[in-house]
Amino acid sequence: MAELTNQFLNILLVEDDADDSEFFKEALEKLKIPHKVEFAKDCYALFNMLEKEKIYDVIFLDINLPVIDGKECLKQIKQHVKYKDVPVIIFTGSSAPNDIDFVYTHGAHFHVVKPYARINYVASLKVVLDINWKERQPRPLLENFVVNLTFNN
Repeated sequence: MAELTNQFLNILLVEDDADDSEFFKEALEKLKIPHKVEFAKDCYALFNMLEKEKIYDVIFLDINLPVIDGKECLKQIKQHVKYKDVPVIIFTGSSAPNDIDFVYTHGAHFHVVKPYARINYVASLKVVLDINWKERQPRPLLENFVVNLTFNN
């Protein structure tokens, strides 16, 4: 495990699916990353939490959210003076090229495709959480932007 295991991460997951939120929480526990994770079910809840001056090291954001989708939510985060520098990792079932291009263009740090198998779920999170999010991180080039450990049977 990378140096990150000794650092405490404040994580926000924006996800409306309770099962996916639980898988995320279980994966973090398996990775043994010291953390506090908070959950928002939609973009409105996300901004309510941010407005309370909460500090997050990284935000995981689903694309398929009710009312305001994750793409629009990402645009709003990155246009806001106070939040534009918070790293946002898209964590979604979509591997559509137009979604990937959109979130890359609008400032996401990574696009992680949620895998179906739990072991790959943990491995996908490990890829992005081995990065030291306590330090400002440059975004990768587009060819290194997508983490997709979903395999067809």
